[in-house]
Amino acid sequence: MKIQIHSILPAAILTSVVLVVWYILSTIIALPYLFPSPISVGKALVRLFIERNLFYNMLYTLYRVLLGFVLGVLLGIGISVIVLLSSFLKRALYPYIVFTAVMPSIVFIPLLMIWLGLSDLLVITAIVVCTSLPIAYSVISASKNIDPEIIDVARTLGITGKTLILKIVLPLAITHIASMLKIEAGHSWRIGFITEYLALSTGLGALMFFSYSTLHVDEIIALILVIGFLSLSFQLCIEHVETTIMKKWGYLK
Repeated sequence: MKIQIHSILPAAILTSVVLVVWYILSTIIALPYLFPSPISVGKALVRLFIERNLFYNMLYTLYRVLLGFVLGVLLGIGISVIVLLSSFLKRALYPYIVFTAVMPSIVFIPLLMIWLGLSDLLVITAIVVCTSLPIAYSVISASKNIDPEIIDVARTLGITGKTLILKIVLPLAITHIASMLKIEAGHSWRIGFITEYLALSTGLGALMFFSYSTLHVDEIIALILVIGFLSLSFQLCIEHVETTIMKKWGYLK
C-alpha cells in the first residue's frame, strides 16, 4: 500500500496548524492542569510509557479488540448465511437480530460483567456480541437489495442453497458488507475501551480511568491520541483488505 506525498500533505499541514493553535491557546489560558500544551502532552506520553506500562496495555487492548472483532465477523457472517438458507429461520430469527442490532451496545456490558467476571473474556465477548449481530443484520438487509432476476437466473441454472448464498448473494452484497465491517471495526474499539474503563485493571481503558481519577488531563489527551492512532491504523488495514478483495472479485481495477 503506497502512500503518496500529495495525498498526505493536506493532513500534515492541517495537523501543523492545529498544533500551533493548540500551543498558542495553552499559553493564553495558562492553566496547564486543565489545558496542557502539546509539549506537556508529549511528556505525559513518555511518562505513560515509562511509569504506566503503556506499551503492554496497548498490547492487551489490541489483543482483545482483534480477537473479538475477528470472532464477531465470523459469527455474524455465519449467522447470516444460516438465516438466509432457511426461510423459516429468517422469519423466526430476523426480528431478534434486528432487536439486538439496533440496541445500544453498552447495555450488554453490566450483564456480561455479572456472568463472565472481570477478565479478558469479558471484553472479547462484549465485542463479539456487539459486532456479530449488526454484521448479520447488515448481510441479511443487503441480500434484500439484490436484483431478484439474478437470483432467478441462478436458480434456473441449478444454483441453490449454500452455493447460491456463497457464490451469488455474498459477492453481490460485498460493498455493503465492507462498509459495515469498517463501521464495526470502530465500534469494536469503542466497546473494548468502555469495557476496560468500567471493569478491568489493564488495557488503555483502565489507564484512562486512572488518569481521569487522578485528574491528569495531559495523560488523558495523550491516551486519546494513542487510541485514535491505533483505531485509525486498524481502519486502514481493513480498508486495505477490502480493496484487495474488491479487486479480486472485479469491483475495482
